[in-house]
Amino acid sequence: MQFLEENIQAFDGTSLNVYRWLPDEAKAAILISHGWSEHAGRYGDLAHWFAEQGYEVHAYDHRGHGKSGGLRGHVRRWDDYVQDLELVRNTIAQEQQYLLGHSMGGLIAVRYLLTHQSNFRAVALSGPGLDVSYPVPLVKVLLSKALSALWPTLRFDGEVDPQIVCGKTEVVEAYQHDPFNHGKVSARWFVEYLRAVAMVKDGAQSLVTPIAIWHGEKDALVEPWVSQQFFGLMRGEHKQYQLLPDLLHEILFEDNWQDTAGQIKLWFEQF
Repeated sequence: MQFLEENIQAFDGTSLNVYRWLPDEAKAAILISHGWSEHAGRYGDLAHWFAEQGYEVHAYDHRGHGKSGGLRGHVRRWDDYVQDLELVRNTIAQEQQYLLGHSMGGLIAVRYLLTHQSNFRAVALSGPGLDVSYPVPLVKVLLSKALSALWPTLRFDGEVDPQIVCGKTEVVEAYQHDPFNHGKVSARWFVEYLRAVAMVKDGAQSLVTPIAIWHGEKDALVEPWVSQQFFGLMRGEHKQYQLLPDLLHEILFEDNWQDTAGQIKLWFEQF
């Protein structure tokens, strides 16, 4: 297997850091879209596992994340993420491609599908951040919109308790000490996130790409009702939902992550 790490330039000149795990003989490719505040480099074990199954794996740090350029936790508009995903996808030579999106990366993935329905054979979502788990006070929304217009790069701490990220102590400790986990949210990012949530809900019925969702039963960061609600909105012929007992948010880092990866592999192999 060959491992590559490189930088490519986005439409606006932002540098995107891309990782590639390339087996000697690949039957298809998987593109990973990671979550908020983290980075694609964390998915090495998962990527190696899929590479051993005969899949190329490509992953990249979203703008404002990891080793990519951009202000940490900020985005000008959500469609910038969509354009970045399509840019990276176009660098993949394999004709048969699948998409795996986790948390915020799941929202990016679904927003992408609204305008690029036929580029991936199938999509797998892990604890997708398709809504906010708690009610957002109207005053906070209005204040965020005002700040987004007047001072879009003003950033706040995301205030995520690392203990609710994963059930494995070593994963939590690594998450806490990872210099690439920034924990920042800008005023513009939050407004764009809410806008993207509304867009994917409105467009859910039009999705035809096969989509499967896996969600941890005890996920307190993105509660399961979020993905269950979205699953109910979808009208596509091929869809699947799996609630994983006793697991927290990062299901692909828990002790049984290979079981979940195996289910994702079986899902992809149907298409």
